[in-house]
Amino acid sequence: MSRRGALLGTGMALVLGGLTASPAAWANTFAQQTELAGEALALQGSGTASYMIWDVYDAALYAPAEADEAAIVNAEVPMRLILEYHRDVGVEDIRKATWVALDKQYAGEERKRLRPKIDAIQNAMVDVTEGDRYRLDWNPAAQRLTLSLNGEIRFESDDPELARAYFGIWLAEPPLSDKLRTALLSRVN
Repeated sequence: MSRRGALLGTGMALVLGGLTASPAAWANTFAQQTELAGEALALQGSGTASYMIWDVYDAALYAPAEADEAAIVNAEVPMRLILEYHRDVGVEDIRKATWVALDKQYAGEERKRLRPKIDAIQNAMVDVTEGDRYRLDWNPAAQRLTLSLNGEIRFESDDPELARAYFGIWLAEPPLSDKLRTALLSRVN
């Protein structure tokens, strides 16, 4: 990773209060539909996560067209979240950003119980470079959470609590970014 990328990543992790979502043209390149385990998923929304003047990644959320917000946030329906990076970001910065959101969402014993599960998925992650694409899939019927990077499966779990918590980084209250959450859920009924 370049020095500029490392500095940018560190800055993002330390000052996530400045993370915003912009309606960048890149976020409009996601397909309107996809499929997960034979079930059609519709684009529920997309946006661009930005830090200061830099676009960091585009995000897109897919779920069944008829899914409501509660079902999505509670991971009761099949879902796919795609993050396509525009910058190099170190895995340590991704981990720090994750805990910025999760520390606000979970307290005390609940956070302590959840930590090993989050650590397991994050231990499968690696530094990303411009153009890399993380994809998080949840299939509740099969109880299967899958994290892939550029099409290569890096992690699998059958834990619905982990699925809810990890998607919750972007979708639960308070999210990593309010604006990005709004963008991701912008088409939900």
